[in-house]
Amino acid sequence: MLLQKEMVKCVKEINEKELSKKENQIKERSNCSLTTKTIFFPPKKRYRPSVKVSFCTSVWRRASLAVETALVLPLFLMGAVTMISFMDIYKVQTEHLSRLCDKVKQAGMYAYPAGQNSLENIVLPDIYSYEPFGGLVPLPKMITCNQVKVHAWVGKTYEDTGENQENIENMVYISESGSVYHKNPGCSYLNVSLRQVSGSSILSMNNAHGEHYTACETCSRGQEPAGVVYITGQGNRYHNLESCSGLKRTVKLVKESEVSGMGPCSRCG
Repeated sequence: MLLQKEMVKCVKEINEKELSKKENQIKERSNCSLTTKTIFFPPKKRYRPSVKVSFCTSVWRRASLAVETALVLPLFLMGAVTMISFMDIYKVQTEHLSRLCDKVKQAGMYAYPAGQNSLENIVLPDIYSYEPFGGLVPLPKMITCNQVKVHAWVGKTYEDTGENQENIENMVYISESGSVYHKNPGCSYLNVSLRQVSGSSILSMNNAHGEHYTACETCSRGQEPAGVVYITGQGNRYHNLESCSGLKRTVKLVKESEVSGMGPCSRCG
């Protein structure tokens, strides 16, 4: 019995030792893995900005902005003045060129008198100086030269050989409300001289040709003369309205073949 008990005790001790060894091995492995992770994958440090800013830092920043503004603003203003000076150069050149064009046109009109041979082209130069203002660097005076060339108004002379006489067609004058055509633009029917007279005396008045005045078919048909009526010295109608279409003359110049349905004027045709 004693031997059995001792053997059981020895077996238990051996088992306990083996278990403790295994536990120790497991602990060592776990410690090694933790160390490896720590070495190869260290924890990231998060940066937390400080909310507090010292008074000296803010003053320094404001001072730096003021210095930058003091340096940049004059450069900007000088650049703007330079751009304006270039615009002024363009303005001055345009004015000189416009005056030169007017002069050379006048010279072209009088450069070729009748019966005198002369050059057909006229060249007129214009030399002037300009002194720019402003800019980053002061610039010297600039000498500018403009030159305009124009063809003289010499025209061209054609000899009348009589070949084109057949194609020439007579022109006549007509009005919008008229029924006849006129060959003379100064015809009294086309040139209306309007005047106003008393309506009570119109029936006893005569026009320049000795004709009595009768009512206008457009504005006074079937009506008595108004207190004031409108007449013309060459016409034979009185008008109660100044805006009557019979008093207006819109004259057009057309070919005689286009007015075949109209008759000639009794005064100028």
